[in-house]
Amino acid sequence: MRMLRWAMIVGLAGAALVSGCSNKDTMRWKEQVWLSDGQRIDVDRYSVALKSGFPNTNDGPPIYQEINYSPLGVHWSAKTADVVPEMLSFDVVNNDAYLVVAITDKKEKFCVDKSSGTYLIEVYRWRKGVMHRVDQQQAPIAQMGVNLSGTGNWGFRHADRPVTYLSWDDIAYVTRQPSSGPPKLISEFYKKRDYAICD
Repeated sequence: MRMLRWAMIVGLAGAALVSGCSNKDTMRWKEQVWLSDGQRIDVDRYSVALKSGFPNTNDGPPIYQEINYSPLGVHWSAKTADVVPEMLSFDVVNNDAYLVVAITDKKEKFCVDKSSGTYLIEVYRWRKGVMHRVDQQQAPIAQMGVNLSGTGNWGFRHADRPVTYLSWDDIAYVTRQPSSGPPKLISEFYKKRDYAICD
């Protein structure tokens, strides 16, 4: 009887410990975005990453990313078991919102029927609150800059205070740009990344 009671106590303690440990970490924050017209706005971001768990709680790969900008009805998210696409740029031009996302497809697969010089990106446009995926030629790519943290937000996760706001200085830091701005143009970003441009 005594042994059974001891086994029950150990079992309950173990169950409580395991249920308190999650293999996922979440982060919700506001992010300051420097637009192509010089204005700065705040967007809402949310991300989920895997972690290895007790006793090693290192961050693993992000498996979910989300961005919201309610004034224009923007909501976009991506979920994967592998690696989520990287959000590069968000802009508002003529009251339309645009989001540029670097894709994870192979160049050979993506570039079929694409013209030379096409970036390995997907572009989403919100017009009157309705989202459409559009061709790069239908978006103001030439004036858009790299102005989102992508998955770089996780670099701020282990700060000594909860991170709920990333300023442009933070974005510049994780994207390796001068904080004085303006954001580096997408065309400049891809100059050193010919592996991500269709031939």
